[in-house]
Amino acid sequence: MVAPLMAEIARLQRELEQANNSIDDKLDKLGDAGLGVVGLTKRLGDARAKIIELEEEIARLSRKDDRRVRRLERLRCQKCQTKVNTRALIQKLDADERCLSQG
Repeated sequence: MVAPLMAEIARLQRELEQANNSIDDKLDKLGDAGLGVVGLTKRLGDARAKIIELEEEIARLSRKDDRRVRRLERLRCQKCQTKVNTRALIQKLDADERCLSQG
């Protein structure tokens, strides 16, 4: 009568050990996935910071370009103080560039 009980206890212990191993494996996989998410989240945060930095740089360069255009629009000949038509010059340069790139 003791032998069948011992056999059943041994069987239950094996099942318990298999279940524990399965749980350990699943916990390990969850841990690995969690670390992957943490790394991805950090890279995403870094990318967002870089995007903000680049957007600020674009805005700064755009303001700088706007200031240059305004200065060019006020450009005058130093000798006679005649206002220089910079728009006509730019159009002429653009036309020349188009001719050069087509030829």
